[in-house]
Amino acid sequence: MKSMTGFGRSSVANREHGLQISIEISSVNRKSLDVSTSAPREWNGIDLRCSEWIKPYYQRGRVSIQIKAETSASETQGLRLSAAAMDETLQRLRDYAESHAIPFTVDSHLLLNLAKTLKDNSGLPDWRTLEATIEEAFKEALIDIDSMRQKEGEALAKDLSERIDTLDTLCQTIEQQAAQAVGNYSKSLLERLKQLDLEIDLTDERVLKEIALFADRSDISEEITRLKSHFEQFREFLKSDAACGRKMDFLCQEIHREFNTTGSKSTQIEITRAVIEGKNALERIREQVQNIE
Repeated sequence: MKSMTGFGRSSVANREHGLQISIEISSVNRKSLDVSTSAPREWNGIDLRCSEWIKPYYQRGRVSIQIKAETSASETQGLRLSAAAMDETLQRLRDYAESHAIPFTVDSHLLLNLAKTLKDNSGLPDWRTLEATIEEAFKEALIDIDSMRQKEGEALAKDLSERIDTLDTLCQTIEQQAAQAVGNYSKSLLERLKQLDLEIDLTDERVLKEIALFADRSDISEEITRLKSHFEQFREFLKSDAACGRKMDFLCQEIHREFNTTGSKSTQIEITRAVIEGKNALERIREQVQNIE
């Protein structure tokens, strides 16, 4: 079981082009798979390839990918820029300033900022010529983030297992209290009849009919059976390596439904308290399940 939250990073050098390719991948929870890619603006179409690489690793979640291509330190320690591009850009700035009657002075500060801008956006080869390097960096970042997601998934599984055990204990309490419900109702009914000076014993047909109707209305054996089945399925999902977040979320809805039905059928205060406590615990489980892939 994996969490949808994680972060991974990698960096791989391409000596042929003197570039360092850096990849950062982060992900958070989301009901469906949503992939967004930030890359050098010249690399049109690389987002589609990134989505292809992501799909085997993610079933759902919001995944953000950042790709950077920088000149390797071994190639140069200074700025690599195009003199022609600098001249053309300066001329455009000068023309714009003159047309708007703005004083225009070229100094070292302007040149440095302009050089940095042109460095970040010029001279990059087509990403397809670097695809092997980009994919290598991408896969390493995926391994990094996958490790983080796995560890967080294990922590979530442990926490959820303990919370399911709590629900199971509450279910056992409800079952025990329900087994005494008919007997307690019979005693209560006879007490009320005695208070009204009506001496009727348990063999009276009217009393038997009333008790039978109460037993039918308050029978929660089916709800208890379904709750136990849901708990068992939930534990199986916790052990699974497959993406099961949606299934666990559905189970939470079904468990909530059974608790509601149990509470509506019962008149015992002990069962009502257990149902309220169970629904509160279930809400915390549902919050955790939202982070599971």
